[in-house]
Amino acid sequence: MDDNPGWANNTDDGELAEEEGQPLSNKRPSMFSRVSAPTMTATNNNVMEAETDNNTQPSFQRTFSHKIFRLLKIITTLVAILLLIAQVISLVYLPFDGVELLLKIFLSSFCVMIILNELEWSGILRSSPLLWNWLPRGYIYAFIGLVSVEENNLKPSSGALNTLPIDYTAAVFIETASWMMFVMGILYISLSLCCCQLIQTKVRENYKERVAERKKIFEDGLSSLEFRQNDPTMT
Repeated sequence: MDDNPGWANNTDDGELAEEEGQPLSNKRPSMFSRVSAPTMTATNNNVMEAETDNNTQPSFQRTFSHKIFRLLKIITTLVAILLLIAQVISLVYLPFDGVELLLKIFLSSFCVMIILNELEWSGILRSSPLLWNWLPRGYIYAFIGLVSVEENNLKPSSGALNTLPIDYTAAVFIETASWMMFVMGILYISLSLCCCQLIQTKVRENYKERVAERKKIFEDGLSSLEFRQNDPTMT
């Protein structure tokens, strides 16, 4: 005869019942855990994929050297504008004859040409080897600056600008703008001899390629989004 009562024989069933009665167990995952775990994993994977895509996408930011070359063009454009203003001021404050008037007109037209060339607004100037190459471009800029200094008669006999028979401030402005153009010409010549124009060409081509690639990625993303919105199976 068995000494143990009948209700004490089902020890395993009792333990199982006790485990089933517990609301949450360390050994058994809850329904919320089983449902939310795959969802959270998928969300984390999507976030990691998005971060990876952002890191691998080509940057549209200009490099430091590209910014330096653009700054050079901006400074040259501003100097050309100042020299153009200087020619107008010389018409007001300096005496001139017919030949000098023609020189001022030519210098003004050259200043406009420099502005268009630096901003690359004219296809004719961009296709001109004489203005595209930095070496002849520097010679032209330096020559224009020297002609402006000589044409405006900014060399007083006593060696001081305050002895000029014109306004002192206007004389300083005209001479400063003229010499600044000369310096920009020398700078272009020096950079050309250092083969910096080749570096600028490669930097600009690389920037255009990165921008085109990023634009293509953006357009492909929009096309994929439109396809998903128009596809009834994706809704």
